[in-house]
Amino acid sequence: MTRDVTECRELSTAKTYGIEGDNLIRSSSSLPGVLRRRQSWSKPSLRQVRATMRSIMCTAERPASRPRRPCGLPDGGRAPRDTPCPAGQPAAHMDRRVAGVRDPPEPVLSIVSGWSQLMSGDLDAVERRLDDAEAALAAGEQDPELAREWADTEDLRTASATISVYRASLAQAHGDVAGTVHHARSALDRAGPEDHFIRGAVGGFLGLAAWAAGDVQEALSTFSDAMSSLHAAGNLVDELDSTIVLADMWVAAGRPGRARQLYERALQTATAGGEPYPRATADLHVCLAELDRELGDLATAQAHLETARALAERTSITENRHRWYVAMAQRRAITGDVATVTQLLDQAEALYRRGFYPDVRPIAATRARIQISQGNLAAAEEWARGHDVAAADETTYLHEYDHLTRVRLVLARHRRVNGPENAVASDTSPLDTALALLDRLLACAEPGRPGSVIEIAMLRALTHHARGERTQAFEDLEYALTQSPEPESYVRLFLDESDPMLALLGEAADGGGGAHDAVSQHARRLLDAAGSRQTARKAAQHALADPLSDRELDVLRLLDNDLTGPQIARELYVSLNTLRTHTKRIFTKLDVNTRAAAVRRAHERGLL
Repeated sequence: MTRDVTECRELSTAKTYGIEGDNLIRSSSSLPGVLRRRQSWSKPSLRQVRATMRSIMCTAERPASRPRRPCGLPDGGRAPRDTPCPAGQPAAHMDRRVAGVRDPPEPVLSIVSGWSQLMSGDLDAVERRLDDAEAALAAGEQDPELAREWADTEDLRTASATISVYRASLAQAHGDVAGTVHHARSALDRAGPEDHFIRGAVGGFLGLAAWAAGDVQEALSTFSDAMSSLHAAGNLVDELDSTIVLADMWVAAGRPGRARQLYERALQTATAGGEPYPRATADLHVCLAELDRELGDLATAQAHLETARALAERTSITENRHRWYVAMAQRRAITGDVATVTQLLDQAEALYRRGFYPDVRPIAATRARIQISQGNLAAAEEWARGHDVAAADETTYLHEYDHLTRVRLVLARHRRVNGPENAVASDTSPLDTALALLDRLLACAEPGRPGSVIEIAMLRALTHHARGERTQAFEDLEYALTQSPEPESYVRLFLDESDPMLALLGEAADGGGGAHDAVSQHARRLLDAAGSRQTARKAAQHALADPLSDRELDVLRLLDNDLTGPQIARELYVSLNTLRTHTKRIFTKLDVNTRAAAVRRAHERGLL
């Protein structure tokens, strides 16, 4: 599909859902899509950039008797053909051009430029453009002649409220919850009852602010109302994207099953009309993969991630694209593919964009968790020093993920010093500090974040166990397993803690430590999830004269699908020659000569 056709379809889709040309500036879906596509061009000319802006902002008809300046651009909106826009810097180039127009620039143009800067992650530039827009509106109030030159569009009418919405976005990007709420309420005061988009955006920001503050129940209520406004505005893509946010809130509320229902329903809506699918479709597959991974269903998680990757370039929201790489890294970490995990997280960090959602699971902390699970404590210690994570830090929800990562680091350091049996150390002060931190975090989470409670209680159980306090350990394990609204939805949360958790679960399954029947039942369920895969694979491996390596098992699993050799090599981040070497060894060890025979033999022996 050509760029022009793609852009036309996106604009057509916008109109289908009630977003006409002069409303595009207020749509956080259609406008960024057009701008991003233009920004991906190689050396786009200034004429092309201006043409894009004019097509968005200057489509509203005005009476012939009312002259207007064409979008605040000098020279009647014309640009020299030979004025290039620096490749890879379209937002910065637009910022310079807007700064050079007649003073003051048209407020709508400044707002569009500000949104472009937000999409590129230049938050300081966003602030400047919003200041320009407010200054222009103030000048227009003082000088009616100036205001009459501007296109009389819906975007101009709602410009003041839109500026407040974008300021709320900036405050959110900086983690300023109070500022987010202030600007969101200011936007609501300036919006009319028919401004569904503004009202939806305001409700969304208030919901996101409540989420960032850790008040998940308030966030769910407020954000659900915001989605109703988006539905009334007829913006399908925003509604789908917001479904992802709402479902994430349900996960924080300890209800992954409810989140799955929302994802699946949204996916049905997204694909009901056939291709081209709306943006956010790929993101829904990524979210389902995250839930499947937590359940331990790695095959289904992998299938969703492969589908998402095939769709990603044309059906993913920019601010969500890092999420695929994080999900795949966490999936790969289970099989110990260290090099691939590192590459995936590097790509995730490069794609991450601030300014949209609360960063409740920072990528750097996720990397540290994986490093801890792999025994690379030196790298995790470097993360802790670089992010200034200390047990005395405030226990806000935005710091919770970092704090729980730090507790894992303390436990891993304790095990390294005192051996795998978790013998009680002569110096338990680090564990004492960790336990005190967990107590504070639990007190903050208990009022309404069951998703946090289950993780905190689980880590309390491991900490007590490391201190030799078995009774308290089983009490915390029971609390983690029985207080969750959906305990059956959590598998990898426990199994990712590896041997220390398996030891604790083993004692609980046998009724040790006074574990109640409900706890023993949950413990056996988790041990079955760990053992069914590991035991079957080990038995099948031992049956081979020359067992397959972990990497060869990865290759074997990928051979059992329709991927070509080059596609498998890309999946594993290896060269085609390296893949051929692995394949040849697999054939030799399984005593076969073809790919089909290797897959068949692997199924027969329980390797797949």
